[in-house]
Amino acid sequence: MEINFSKETSVNELHRMSAHLGMKLGAPDFVASTDDDANRIDNMWSGAVAELAALLQPYATYEFTQDGVIYSLVMPSNWKETQEKNLVEQCRLFLHQALFARWLDYVRADSAMLYRTLNNDTASVITHLLSLRKKPIR
Repeated sequence: MEINFSKETSVNELHRMSAHLGMKLGAPDFVASTDDDANRIDNMWSGAVAELAALLQPYATYEFTQDGVIYSLVMPSNWKETQEKNLVEQCRLFLHQALFARWLDYVRADSAMLYRTLNNDTASVITHLLSLRKKPIR
């Protein structure tokens, strides 16, 4: 099973989330990310990708592509394949929140902990999904 994530999509989500928070805080020029922050965001993206890879261990390896990242998962034969879409969605959410938390470390560290806490909940869901197994056939 492969899970693909586009870097551009994740960065666009970061821009959207940071702009929204900036507007709520009345400081969009300070909080919102822009394309001018590309070098800084590249490092944050790599860290968020590695954070998700650590969560997917021992089932996954990952490699960066020109457009993003591919996680290659080798699941046990009795894993519930019906949860594949849910796993992909939770991984996407985790990656976006991890990237946003890393951005907040840079611009507003006091808010970063909230997103890390939310991501702990998402990590628990991913861990649960990875552990689901089919009932044995007798």
